[in-house]
Amino acid sequence: MEEIQYRFYPNISPKTVRRIKLIDKFLYFFKRNQKETLNAQPFNEITVTQFAHIGDMVLMLPAIKALKSIANYKISLLVSSQNYTIASKLSFIDSVIIADAPYFSRGKKVSYLKYIFQLMEITTDLIYDVRGDLRNNFFIKFFIRKKLFVGYNVGGGGALLDVVLPFKNGDHVANLFAPLFKYLSFPEINVADYWNEEDMPFDEITNLVFPAEFLVVHLGTGAQARKWPVENFITTIELISGEIPVYVIGVSEDLSPEQMEIISVMPNVINCIGKYSILQSIYIIKKSTMFLGLDSGFSHIASLLKRKIIVLFSGTVNKDVWKPISFYKDQVILLNQKVECDLVTGCGKLICKDNICMKQITPHKVVEEIKKNLSERCFN
Repeated sequence: MEEIQYRFYPNISPKTVRRIKLIDKFLYFFKRNQKETLNAQPFNEITVTQFAHIGDMVLMLPAIKALKSIANYKISLLVSSQNYTIASKLSFIDSVIIADAPYFSRGKKVSYLKYIFQLMEITTDLIYDVRGDLRNNFFIKFFIRKKLFVGYNVGGGGALLDVVLPFKNGDHVANLFAPLFKYLSFPEINVADYWNEEDMPFDEITNLVFPAEFLVVHLGTGAQARKWPVENFITTIELISGEIPVYVIGVSEDLSPEQMEIISVMPNVINCIGKYSILQSIYIIKKSTMFLGLDSGFSHIASLLKRKIIVLFSGTVNKDVWKPISFYKDQVILLNQKVECDLVTGCGKLICKDNICMKQITPHKVVEEIKKNLSERCFN
């Protein structure tokens, strides 16, 4: 067994890390009958898996679009049900399959038995998983019918793969497809060159008349550790709404009834919270001038729509790895507060009692950044 350069967040316990490494030793010891090379395994379909959350899937889309553009394969996308709404509308995807991994569920109980049955229905040629996660590798290996399983070993389970691709630690996730492209003998490319903002699906809203310029503020994010106090958002909206109309989007769970009422009566502010679907909310962002949000799927969507975006980024993940994709200079502005518990690579926490990396970002700093960019009017 070759030495593996594992990639774990600091919040993963030493006990769990030891367990994963022990499982790996066991798997490599019993590994037998490695499949033949790709040349001996002709295939017509590539299935890309992303069992995690909306932002993780959205970050992959330019690379998948590039793959479809330069290859003659059928491209299938295997995603969780929460990602199906967007995935099913992508014009460059031939088919979309649903499988809900319980270990990626946030607050929703998901059955392992149902997950296994979902996987057992899948037949494909080459399946590619970008996560490098022992759990993904295990379930894909034993419950999906395929000719070739390609992926990464940085989270364990490399022995379960037919082809282990080299993983570059610290590289942006948009570049995770580069080793696959090289393995398939495709030329080196910039995946962003293949992406057009029209590739992002949306549902048009016909009962709203949008101003020529407006700011979208999205309140939500999937993890408590990445949240910014709603009071700070309210202060920011109050201070900036005199400069530009503000449309506020999100779900009702993002704020209290009292906070909802405050936003609803603000002048020059349109409260869209809980009123529109994901695809309709994408349309609102598409029509906007600028986007303000957190480390969330909608921030990544805004970047793929090529809007100017300001993201309040927590210390839970490495910003160089997980920041939104930029398509032009200064498109993405990260406000990321360096704090005493900053581990650079990210703490990995979903829940943080203190959350100082977010609380120390002040509304006045955010407003200053918005005004600066509004004055420049350097939008794509």
